[in-house]
Amino acid sequence: MIGEHVEHPQFGPGQVVAVYRNGTELLVRFESGLRFRRPRHEFRADGRAPYGQALAEPQPAFTATYHPPPPMTQTQLEARQLIESLRVGIAPAQHVPELTINLHAERESLVRALNQAHQHGGDVRAVVGEYGYGKSHIVELATQEALTRNFLVATVSLDLLELPPHRAFDIYREAMRHLRYPDSDERGLEPLLRKTAEIQSTLPHLRDLSPAELDPLVIGLQAVASTSSSRQRKAWIEWLMGGRRVRLMNRAMPRGVKFPSIYKIGDNARQMAYLFTAVSALARLGNYSGLCVLVDEAESYSLLQAYQRPKASLFFQAVIYAALRDGQNKIQADHFPQHRWRDYPLAYDQGQSLFFLFTVTRSDNRLPLPEWLAEDQIFYLEPEADPQEAGRFLQRILTYHAQAYHYEPDERHGQVRRGAAEHLAVGIRNGRLSMRSAVRLAVELFDLLYLHPDYDVAALLDELRDQVR
Repeated sequence: MIGEHVEHPQFGPGQVVAVYRNGTELLVRFESGLRFRRPRHEFRADGRAPYGQALAEPQPAFTATYHPPPPMTQTQLEARQLIESLRVGIAPAQHVPELTINLHAERESLVRALNQAHQHGGDVRAVVGEYGYGKSHIVELATQEALTRNFLVATVSLDLLELPPHRAFDIYREAMRHLRYPDSDERGLEPLLRKTAEIQSTLPHLRDLSPAELDPLVIGLQAVASTSSSRQRKAWIEWLMGGRRVRLMNRAMPRGVKFPSIYKIGDNARQMAYLFTAVSALARLGNYSGLCVLVDEAESYSLLQAYQRPKASLFFQAVIYAALRDGQNKIQADHFPQHRWRDYPLAYDQGQSLFFLFTVTRSDNRLPLPEWLAEDQIFYLEPEADPQEAGRFLQRILTYHAQAYHYEPDERHGQVRRGAAEHLAVGIRNGRLSMRSAVRLAVELFDLLYLHPDYDVAALLDELRDQVR
């Protein structure tokens, strides 16, 4: 086709110099010296093809027919999504309880803490570990355990730039905007406020429980329950979730009541801790078990400037005290300064149910946890794995891998599962593997067996042994 002489009704005769889009467009150099790229059907071919008819295209000797693979079943699709998540070392939320290795003691402690929070008003756990040792996994495990026990859950991931640990108000706002419910897919504080505002007895009970003279949650709930304007209700709800105060809120403000500010700056750690306990008390009145605040701190605290760390320490201590109160003797209430504009208690004390968990990366500048918490309230994640537990974990991954790629495991898979369990446990104990890298490596083992059916099992296990020792 290239070099063929063609004619265009507008630009005249020319010669084809290039073909595009499988021959549907032609680049033609016309006798006038111009070059244009035009659809093929606009040209005549050497005067033989009538105008508007496409140029003849040579037929291929053989045309391969493409048969798309059949769609995956829902079960296979879910298994494939799980394997793809494990490939980067992350267990999906719905599979966290079954894909947990060597966390029996921590899991039992979480259950005890949740029971303690529900029965006695609060409890605290801190998690200390290196990168990849499962701190975020414990946060997600605590989330699933709490939701199963009818708690509201607010999970916050701190970031040195966007959400540093010394900004207590920002942490409160992030928690209230991402509040999760055990009986709904909705997020944020709004569903709880709507639900409790419809119950006639909620507001009087919350007012009786509140120890503050001007409680933002009490007055905000009163405004939400009493106003008929959806815009005013929305404004109050946004404000309670850490939004701005707007003039529209004044119309729903109860008469004779001074506005109860939520302080964004200054010494506000005391008020933020108080508000967490207030939301937990409101959750109890809404027929939930309480509130869980889970903070994945990572390295944010250790990277703070020296002048920023005292504020971050005050926030963590304030929430710890609010949850434990008389259940501890290491933190004193008078340690926390009041805001210059208004005094606030540290906790509701009556009717609250607050569980606080946060993670800390090992470093020279980490939070002084032993000065704040008892020994049994701190988890130290160590590089330890039991071979039998690792074997059961590998078996679960093999089951999902076979389901994802639609094959039946054979003896080769069983040999790799049994041999790799010991090697992975040794690698974790020696510090050569983190829990995250062990998960990724487990998936890669079964990938090799699936992609290379003739791969020698003994050679594969020898390579794994050399890698972890």
